[in-house]
Amino acid sequence: MGVGGGQAVWPHYLSGWIAGITNVTITFPINKVIFRQQIYGVNFRMALRQVRKEGASMLFRGLALPLCNKSGQVCLMWGLYETYHQKLPASVSNPTQRTILASCLTGVSEAMLGTPFERGQSLLLTPAFHGKIKNTLDLRHHLKSISMWYRGLSLILIRNCTTNSLFFLLRSPLRDLLPTGSSKQTRFLNDFICGAMLGGLNSSLIYPVNVVKSYQQKQMTRQNQSLISSCKAVLVERNYKIRSIYYGVQLNFTRALITWGIINATYEFCMSVLQPRQGY
Repeated sequence: MGVGGGQAVWPHYLSGWIAGITNVTITFPINKVIFRQQIYGVNFRMALRQVRKEGASMLFRGLALPLCNKSGQVCLMWGLYETYHQKLPASVSNPTQRTILASCLTGVSEAMLGTPFERGQSLLLTPAFHGKIKNTLDLRHHLKSISMWYRGLSLILIRNCTTNSLFFLLRSPLRDLLPTGSSKQTRFLNDFICGAMLGGLNSSLIYPVNVVKSYQQKQMTRQNQSLISSCKAVLVERNYKIRSIYYGVQLNFTRALITWGIINATYEFCMSVLQPRQGY
């Protein structure tokens, strides 16, 4: 699409929303195990043992928030990116600059809307609060200020702007490298592979940021630690072992392959139905 394109943007929002719901429904149990590895620095077997010990009744505890958050986040990612890309002034004519600026504006918007959901999900997934926080609605009795709801915002901004920029910059060039095909199955597979590769790349690059973000968001104290203090605290918890910071990165990489493969392929399929375009 050229600068100032005037195509309808609502199909991008709807396609992203459907893709987000599909993804969360499939990957939530995997995410729970990864989260345990991030906050406790334990290996996969230990994290899986913890989750299994809690039983099936606790497996989907906290699903409501990521279902709302992730579906909304993916909806906004695609929809707002397209909106910003179209609405940016014509003076931003360089395609790369336009993509990066639209990606960062989208990342900021996602962070402002989604951080409270991530904060709540982190607390609900932390075993230390299983007996203190009954459910999603009970969070309002524990998080009594805006700053407590938005803990971890700076790290989420860094994560969102970085991953969005890489995703939208590399998505089309990467897809062009894949073998072309005329069948719907081939196009769906190409979209899955493209999304999976970009998701795996982003998840690995940004993993330490998510570890520190998880540490910040599992704290219930009113006083918010600075970014530097949080990084130091994580290092102390892990006995200054850089390797332990990456506990869970393998499973996170695998999850990202599945997650972003599903999201990208589902989005493109929905777009081919709602807004058919050449090549689909």
